[in-house]
Amino acid sequence: MFIASALIWVVVALASAERALADETVLVARIGDRALSVEQFEDMARELKQTGYSHVAQFNAEGKRTLLDGIIARQLLIMEGMRRGYHRDSTIATTIEKSERKMLMMELYEREAVQPSYSFTEEELRTFFHDYQYDVEVMSQHIVCTSEERALEVIEALNAGAAFESLVGTYSTQNIIARFGPKGWVGWFKIGDVMEPLKKPLSTMPVGSLYPQPVLTAMGYHVFRLAERRAIDFADARELMEKQALVQRRADDMERYVHSLRARYQLRCDEELLAKWSDTFVLKRSLCTWDGGQLTDGDYMDAVNAGSAHAPGSRTGDILLRDADNLAGKQIMLAEARLLGLDRDEAIRSKLDAERDKLIVGKLFRAEVTKRTAPISDNAVRAFYDANISEFTREDGKVTEFEFLRESIRTAMQNDAQNKAMDELLVELKEAFDGEVEIFSEGLDLAFSQ
Repeated sequence: MFIASALIWVVVALASAERALADETVLVARIGDRALSVEQFEDMARELKQTGYSHVAQFNAEGKRTLLDGIIARQLLIMEGMRRGYHRDSTIATTIEKSERKMLMMELYEREAVQPSYSFTEEELRTFFHDYQYDVEVMSQHIVCTSEERALEVIEALNAGAAFESLVGTYSTQNIIARFGPKGWVGWFKIGDVMEPLKKPLSTMPVGSLYPQPVLTAMGYHVFRLAERRAIDFADARELMEKQALVQRRADDMERYVHSLRARYQLRCDEELLAKWSDTFVLKRSLCTWDGGQLTDGDYMDAVNAGSAHAPGSRTGDILLRDADNLAGKQIMLAEARLLGLDRDEAIRSKLDAERDKLIVGKLFRAEVTKRTAPISDNAVRAFYDANISEFTREDGKVTEFEFLRESIRTAMQNDAQNKAMDELLVELKEAFDGEVEIFSEGLDLAFSQ
C-alpha cells in the first residue's frame, strides 16, 4: 500500500531526516539502510499530517499505516535518487555546501557570540529609538546608476529641468526599477532602516530638494530627491523598537566576536594591491592572509562569479577591500567552527542530510515527470472542458467561458499527469527494492500508544 497520487507533493516536500539507531531501539520499519524508530516515526508522522495528510483523522491502526506508507514512499525515492548518483550532482553539492557554511557560521554565532536572552529598559528603548534614527521617516525618489559618470549625467539633466520620472527608465538599474517601480519612489522608510551612506543626506537635506552629488551604496550610485520627512512618535513604534533593539544588540555582539576572531587569527589584507587591481590583469597573489589561511585572487573571482563580491574594475579599491575583508572573515569563521567541531554536530548534519534528500527527491521528480508526461495541448484542454461542462455551469445556469478557465484546467491536467507518473514510479520502485523494506508490527502498534 503506497501513498495516494494526490499527495505525492507531500512526499517531495517532506524533509525529515533519520538518525542512526542503537540495536536495542524499538523499530517501526527498516527501509534500505535507514532504521525508523518509534520516536522517529511519531515525529515524521506528525510532520506528514501537518504537511498534507489532513485526511488522516487519528493515529489509529489504519492512519498509522497510511502515514508509514508515505514515509516509505519518500525513502524509496531517496534511495532511487542515490542509486542514480543525484547526491553527486554539482548543483545539489553546491547548494549543500552553501547551506553548511551558513549553518556553521550561525551556530558559531549562537554558541560563541550572542547571549541566550536580552532585555531592555524603557530608557534604553527610547535611547535606541533616537540614536538609531527610528524617530524620523522619509519619502524619497531614487535613480540608481551603474557608474558615477551616468549618475552625474542624471544630475545635470535634472538641473536643466528634466522630469525625474522621465530619466528612471533610461538610467536606473533594472533590479531597482523592478523593486520600486518606473517612477523611482521607494516609499516611506525610517532613517534607521536606510543604507548607511544615505542616512546623513536624507536626515539633513531640505525637503523638496535634489541631493547635489551621487551617493555610492552597494546597489550603485544614487541620485535622489527628498519629497517628505516626518517625525515618528515613540509610543507608535515601541513594539517595533523592542524587535529592532534585539536585532541590533545581537548584531553588535556578533560584530565584536568577528573582530576578536580577526585579531586572534591576525587577518591582514593588502590595501595597496587591492587599490590598483583592475579587470585588465591577473594578480596571482594573496589578497588577504591570516594564521592558517589566505584569500587569493582566484578565491575572490569565484565569489564574483557567485555574485557575492564586486568585480575588479567595476568598483573602487575601498569596495574591493571591504569585499575581500568580508570573504576572508567568513573563511576565518568557518575555520573556527570546524576547529570547535561544529561541522560534526549531529543536529547540523541531520539538517544537511534532510536538505540533500529533499533536493534529490525534487530532481528525481522533475526527471520522471519530464520522461513520463507530455505538454497538455490546447485541444486536450478544450476536450476536457467540453466533457465536463456541467462542472463549469454556475447556479444561475450560465456556463463560465472556456477562455477564463483554459490555464487553470491545463494546470490541473498537468498536476494529474505528474501524480500518475510518480505513482507509476513508486510501483516500479516497490518492485526494484523488494526485500529492502521491512515493517515491524510491534513497533507500529507501540507508536502513539500513550
